[in-house]
Amino acid sequence: IESEFFGYDDGAFTGARRGGAQGKFEMARGGTLFLDEIGDMPMDLQGRLLRVLQERCFSRLGGSRLIPFDARIVAATHRRLDTLVAEGRFREDLYYRIKGVGVCLPALRERGDRAALIEALLTRERRGQLEPVLSPEAQRVLMAYHWPGNIRQLDHVLRLALTLAEGEAVIGLQHLPEELLMETAGPGRRSATVAGDACLREIELEAVRAAMARNGGNVSATARSLGVARATLYRKLRLLGLA
Repeated sequence: IESEFFGYDDGAFTGARRGGAQGKFEMARGGTLFLDEIGDMPMDLQGRLLRVLQERCFSRLGGSRLIPFDARIVAATHRRLDTLVAEGRFREDLYYRIKGVGVCLPALRERGDRAALIEALLTRERRGQLEPVLSPEAQRVLMAYHWPGNIRQLDHVLRLALTLAEGEAVIGLQHLPEELLMETAGPGRRSATVAGDACLREIELEAVRAAMARNGGNVSATARSLGVARATLYRKLRLLGLA
């Protein structure tokens, strides 16, 4: 991680590129450096980062030349840093060093523009095509679901729905993942949803078969077209008896 951040000089470690390499802190000179998931940063690296922010300079791994640092820092985390500080898992001095303007990004389930966001993502994934469009029932399910995976999960669900609805004019409930249908079904409909699992399994089976046929049995290409990992596709193939 340190070599990624600060770069390294020639011969700094086994496998190092001849002539060394710049790190992200050096590349960001005069601009902005975005540190994602800073709450997961190891304690020793937190100390190194604090020194860089205080002294405004650093050196590459295996080197002694001081390189000035003149970039803005933007940090993001899904954790409560003040809680991590209280638990001794994040340096208090670093916390107050990076704590400037705070922006709290609401979870997808708390956003009031979900309908517009769904339409924007769908338009992007359709790549200029006008169809398929969401049915009212599918729209209702997407709006009611609590989205623990936030926008990444929504994007994946829409991409998968478009793949399953290929050649059709409308994205219906049969094109949405089972967990969405189970959670958003009302008390009177939950048993009907469970009873319809066999039908959904047949639809899923047919979608996987069709994708495998389109890709000539190539598992990697099929997984990419469905927007799922290869391990997930292998698991589905075993469950459906197609392995």
